Amino acid sequence: MAERELRKQKISIKRHEQILNAATEIFVQKGYTDATIPEIAKLSGLATGTIYIYYPSKRELFTAVIERLVVTPTLSIFTNKAGNDFASTLKEVIRDRVGLLQKNTMPQLLALIGEIRRDEQAHTIFAEKLVNPFLAKMEKMYCNRLESGEIRRMQPELIVRIIGSIMIGMTILENIEGESSPLNHLSQEQIADEICNLILYGLMKSGSRDAK
Repeated sequence: MAERELRKQKISIKRHEQILNAATEIFVQKGYTDATIPEIAKLSGLATGTIYIYYPSKRELFTAVIERLVVTPTLSIFTNKAGNDFASTLKEVIRDRVGLLQKNTMPQLLALIGEIRRDEQAHTIFAEKLVNPFLAKMEKMYCNRLESGEIRRMQPELIVRIIGSIMIGMTILENIEGESSPLNHLSQEQIADEICNLILYGLMKSGSRDAK
C-alpha cells in the first residue's frame, strides 16, 4: 500500500513539473490572454482534462507559474539560511534574483503580470494567494531579525517593498536599455554585492548621517 501511494506521489510531482514547464513556455511566448490550456496540454504531453485536475483554471495555473519562478526560490533561501547572519542571507537572495533577471525571464514575467492586472479575477487570485502571503512572510522574517538586534528598527512593511522595488526597477531599466545596459556586463556576484551594500549601508560614508 505504501509503495502504491509513493508511486502516485511521484507521478503527481512529475505531472506538476510537466504542466508548469509547458505553461511557463506558452505564457512567455503568447502572453496570459492568448495562451490556452489545450496548447499547454499538448506541449506537456498530457491530456487537457489532466491539466484541469491539477489546475482548475488558467488563472490558477498562471499564478502557480509565477509562484514557482519568483516566490518559492526566495522563501526557500530564507528558510534554509535562517541561522545565517542577515547580510549573507540578503546577498544570496539578491544573487538569486539577479540570476533570474540576467536569464531575461523577469522582464517577460513582468509583462505577463501587466496582463493579469487587466483581468480582475486573476488579479485578485494573484494578490490573495501569492503577493500578500509572500510579503507577510518577508515582513515576519524581517521582524525576527529586529528582535534579535541584528538590524536597526525601521518600518518592516516599507522595507520589504523597497527591496522588492529595487529588483523590479532594475529589471524594467535593464529591459529598456537593452544590450547597452551596464547590467549585461557585470557578473551576478558584482551586482548582488553592490545592491546588498546599498541596502545595508546606504550611500553616505560612515558618520555622515550623525554629522548633520
